[in-house]
Amino acid sequence: MAKAVRQRLEPEQRMELILDATLGLVGTSHFSIVTMRDIALACDVNVALLYHYFTSKDQLIRAVLARALNQITEDYESRRNRHLDDFLGDIGAWFATHQTMAPTMMSRMVKLMSDQAAQPVKDPELDNLVQGFYRFERDLIVSTLDAGMASGRFRPVETARVARFVGLHLDGIFHAAESRGELRISEDIEELRVLLTRQLDPQAA
Repeated sequence: MAKAVRQRLEPEQRMELILDATLGLVGTSHFSIVTMRDIALACDVNVALLYHYFTSKDQLIRAVLARALNQITEDYESRRNRHLDDFLGDIGAWFATHQTMAPTMMSRMVKLMSDQAAQPVKDPELDNLVQGFYRFERDLIVSTLDAGMASGRFRPVETARVARFVGLHLDGIFHAAESRGELRISEDIEELRVLLTRQLDPQAA
């Protein structure tokens, strides 16, 4: 039987393959136990080639998380104009991004961020990426609430408390999906949307 010929990829394609494979591995196993050899096997490349792209596993993990966060924020930005008539505005666009990207990106990213947070000694660069993501989320929720209250669309609320409530519940939905084995992330986010809408609607009983 003829040996299968390995497909030659452009450097950018190879980089994408490495990042995708790494996210897949750390999305199912704690990133601290995933080795460069594991990643090389998942990519069907030798370890030396892996080190040609990334000097260390730490650098690779940072690149994986940075890319995932960037893809999420880009998806959100692309949705904002499509949610101009949404009662929740930019918050609705944020929810839609989470619902759409849950199967391929969000669940794995949330696990990686959770694993990083549980480390006794945190990687400062990785921690900065995680904290930056949560600041971005908090700021978009607070600014949307402020604008909604100023226009009279939303009833008065404590914006910081509501932003924390929403962020905690979004994280909880993803953690519950893993711990309970219930694949209903989209449905749970929709229920969060309904709850928040009732809380903000001045006409709600």
